[in-house]
Amino acid sequence: MEKENQITIGLVDDHEGLRISLQNFLEHRNFKVVLQAANGQLAIDSLMINEILPDICILDINMPVMDGYQTARELAQRYPEIKILVFSSLDNKRSIEEMLGLGVRGYVLKGSAPEKLKTAVIKLYEGSYYFSEKISKTALSYLAEN
Repeated sequence: MEKENQITIGLVDDHEGLRISLQNFLEHRNFKVVLQAANGQLAIDSLMINEILPDICILDINMPVMDGYQTARELAQRYPEIKILVFSSLDNKRSIEEMLGLGVRGYVLKGSAPEKLKTAVIKLYEGSYYFSEKISKTALSYLAEN
């Protein structure tokens, strides 16, 4: 992937060490992290002043101030061109269905092999969906019904 065609990423997670690790992993694979935030409110505030909007926003659910649900809702309303990829340890039906209802296109469980995250970013960028194996049945069933 050439530099000018790099997929741009926003990382929104309250664990700083995880954000740094994700940034290192993603940038080593030629993606460009253009935003990092510890919660949804900081992410929205940063997007309002950022010159470059991310193509993909990797979003945790459990965060202080503005959680992933509220953040996904705000992103969908203000920045519908940004594709949202949930990166969370929550694998319950309610969380999956609520995030999909908010327009999320991908859902990767924390603890998945790192290459799954890379694959998910590429799939979303190409306009497709991507789900971890453990949640794909719930996600696909929800999408089929809605």
